[in-house]
Amino acid sequence: MIRSAKTLIVAALAGALAATGGLAHAADPDPWQPCPAGDVPLECARVTVPVDWSKPTGDTLVLKVARLRATGTRLGSVVVDPGGPGIPGTQFLAAAGTRFAALRSSYDVVAWDPRGVGGSAPISCPGPRPDSGVPVTVVERERFERETAAWAGRCRRAVGPLFDHVDTISNARDLDRLRQVLGEPRLTYYGGFYGTRIGQFYADVFPRRTGRMVLDAVVDTTSENGPFVDGATRAKEDAFTGYLHTCAARPACPLKGMSLAQVRAWLIPRIAAEPAVGGEIVGNLTSPADWPAIDAHLSKVRAGTYRPPADDNSGDVLNTDVNCLDLPDHRTAAQVVADSRRAAARYPLFGRLMTATTVCNRWPAPATYHPHRITAPTPILLVGTRHDTATPYDWAVRTAANLGQGRLLTRDGTGHGAYGTSPCVTDAVNRFLVTGALPRPGTVCTG
Repeated sequence: MIRSAKTLIVAALAGALAATGGLAHAADPDPWQPCPAGDVPLECARVTVPVDWSKPTGDTLVLKVARLRATGTRLGSVVVDPGGPGIPGTQFLAAAGTRFAALRSSYDVVAWDPRGVGGSAPISCPGPRPDSGVPVTVVERERFERETAAWAGRCRRAVGPLFDHVDTISNARDLDRLRQVLGEPRLTYYGGFYGTRIGQFYADVFPRRTGRMVLDAVVDTTSENGPFVDGATRAKEDAFTGYLHTCAARPACPLKGMSLAQVRAWLIPRIAAEPAVGGEIVGNLTSPADWPAIDAHLSKVRAGTYRPPADDNSGDVLNTDVNCLDLPDHRTAAQVVADSRRAAARYPLFGRLMTATTVCNRWPAPATYHPHRITAPTPILLVGTRHDTATPYDWAVRTAANLGQGRLLTRDGTGHGAYGTSPCVTDAVNRFLVTGALPRPGTVCTG
């Protein structure tokens, strides 16, 4: 919900916020109300924030927030973000709250729907993104840019001012407002994937308000769009190799007996002819638990029965918008084509597909972030998985070094994010958040 500054009426559930952003007075009503999700005893609140933080008395929006109360001696609140961009944190908490069972013995666990997502003024486009294919030549890339820029412009006009302000710096400022509402002098935080970008930006903007922070599946915040996409593509190519290595153990895998070279020779022409073939593989290259979905997909491709899904993709604007606001891209069409050719040589399956279809160099809203090294005055625990399927392990290594106070915990395995799936990582994260004790330097969790 977005409200005009001229007609703003503060909702009762947002009563914890004063107009200046301070804490609620003792006489203010409790903003938390029961909102159970099945047998999950959630409580919900609404928090009002400016659409544009540089204009704090201008238009506002209301964020949806949920929490699970501590079950033991309470130390405070830990705020969690599961990733994205585009994942509603309140739905994640309702569905995955059990993974925080041990942590709840000491903390209220709080999650929110970031601006533009879920219950926090969700944004979408009035029409589908044009199907411009995967550009190969400069002429094709220029046409791709014109068509996608026109689509993005229509989205921006339909969404209004919020389109320019779903960036992660704005989300970090929202997170600090939430910290105030919770009455915490410092932020205690767990973020996964995109949530690691929010956490790093928060530490950059509010270093003295940063408490114990865990970043799992770490995003590199020092690169522009081109290197970011290159790293993500590298992770997906590595993940597919892992998928193929386990093929023999799955009865339904249609690639048994084929080498990686043979699979590439068969699959690359099919992705070129129908990009959705590759898009569905990339979408399922998240966790080994999703490998059977790739088996089913590739079985259809081999049988000639595959049909692209009927998805108008009008809802993917939030993810694209956030990344374009965060990851500036100053390349020309010719430079993007040259990068995509190099990517196709390095990452034969997905290099061109992922690199040639980036849109940020013609995005209608200007980028709000200038990539730089982020440091932190307080220890931050980073978790990196050696074969992460979306964020390369070296991003975690680099970020730990850049932070200065970063301590890297390595998981020797495959998947995207380790907390809640690796007992070793989960125990180490909980121990740090509750006691402040970091794992020893060089600690590796197996499995």
